[in-house]
Amino acid sequence: MKLSEFKELVRSVIKEEAFGSNKAIPLSQIPDAAAKAALDGGKKDQNAQDDVAKAGDDSVAVGSLKPMQKEVIPEKALAFALGFASKGAPDLTNMEAIVSSDNYIMDGHHRWAGRTLLDPGASVNVSKVDMPADDVVTALNIYTKAKGLKGNPGKGDVKQFATLIPGAIDVFVTKGTDQYPLQGMKPEEIKQIIADKIGGGDFEKGKAVLIANAKKLPTNMHPNAPERVEMPVIDAGKGDLKAVLQKLNTGELDFKPPYSPEVSKDLKGGTAKQAEPIQEAKRLQKLAGIIKG
Repeated sequence: MKLSEFKELVRSVIKEEAFGSNKAIPLSQIPDAAAKAALDGGKKDQNAQDDVAKAGDDSVAVGSLKPMQKEVIPEKALAFALGFASKGAPDLTNMEAIVSSDNYIMDGHHRWAGRTLLDPGASVNVSKVDMPADDVVTALNIYTKAKGLKGNPGKGDVKQFATLIPGAIDVFVTKGTDQYPLQGMKPEEIKQIIADKIGGGDFEKGKAVLIANAKKLPTNMHPNAPERVEMPVIDAGKGDLKAVLQKLNTGELDFKPPYSPEVSKDLKGGTAKQAEPIQEAKRLQKLAGIIKG
């Protein structure tokens, strides 16, 4: 490898480092004090641009999105799909979901799965952040920890989604469900939705569409994805989505080096992983001839 290529590799290692790690940091490993200091520390670190990440509205094909969590409950996604198909609720087009530059979805996995059940090629509106998934998770977890929020436990396995959808449909049309937004609907009403809204008047065709689309749901999770309880909690209804996107756009959230004095101090006493990327950067620098010793 050429010297110039080594130098570029070193720069990439340093650039991608967020809160001392190149990998997504689970929520429980974000130090409380450092997160609180980082919430408004981005303008106090002698570099006004290091924490700026372009974040804003984007339109993408729902089938191009990839899961950042494995916990997807088939029944919940199916109820979302049928609710949207019959009465537009919940809104599966304006997903209010945060997506990384490499198309990993941070939240709204059931809305994502529900829209895919209806049409994997459908365009959905998301909030896209110009950073890879690892950095986005860390940044959002810093915000989550600074706000004193706890992670949400989850259940279900996205890899079993397609296998379980046929059984979920059968239960819905024979016994009904209490899943939002189908509460109170009779089984025959749910069956009629599948027939009229998805199957062109034919229930079996509608069921076949749902089953076929379920198989198209991407199931390969990000290799560094934390468990659901270790993932960010960003509640659009409480203003968190707008607030965190603004902080990323303006560089207010201090999550990349150089850090403000307060964040640096708290990181040293916290549990965020710092040694690995720093040591790797030094190793690469030595190989590239940037430093000696």
